[in-house]
Amino acid sequence: MAPTQKKPVEVVVFDNPEKKRKQRSGDVPPQGMGRKATDKYHKDGPSASREPKVRVFDQRSAKHEIRKLGIYGFDKKKKDDAMVDLLVELGAKRPKGKRYHIQEYQKILKQKKEEEKEREEMERRAGIKKKKEKVKRKRDKDDLLNFVDGQAGFFKDGVQFVKSLRK
Repeated sequence: MAPTQKKPVEVVVFDNPEKKRKQRSGDVPPQGMGRKATDKYHKDGPSASREPKVRVFDQRSAKHEIRKLGIYGFDKKKKDDAMVDLLVELGAKRPKGKRYHIQEYQKILKQKKEEEKEREEMERRAGIKKKKEKVKRKRDKDDLLNFVDGQAGFFKDGVQFVKSLRK
């Protein structure tokens, strides 16, 4: 038997065209096993002919970066509001309202009522009259005005019940 020669290992490298586009635009450096294998086994492969990165001015990303830079100058509350607005523009959903514990919520409601009473008292002292809301008259089933058939009251067990509306 003759000594067996070892055949060289055949390496198959898949270059994803999506990654090539990203590499050309300078966004993401090449990654993945295929790139490493190419560099390891073929010294004169794509890594040798790599061109220097060319920065292309993108107005959309520049606008986004400028806006983010401006947001960082705000105080805490304005910064949070501005970031929420920015994220909503980018496609996120608005955050839901804050949730409170029931006792905390009752304290907040009580505080709002006290503030409302204080405001009304200040307006009353200043002479500002609050318009009174018109109170709708509650319709009673003994009222003859709104019944189509004209029956007043109600009929139960052979007896007609009608309340007197004198007050």
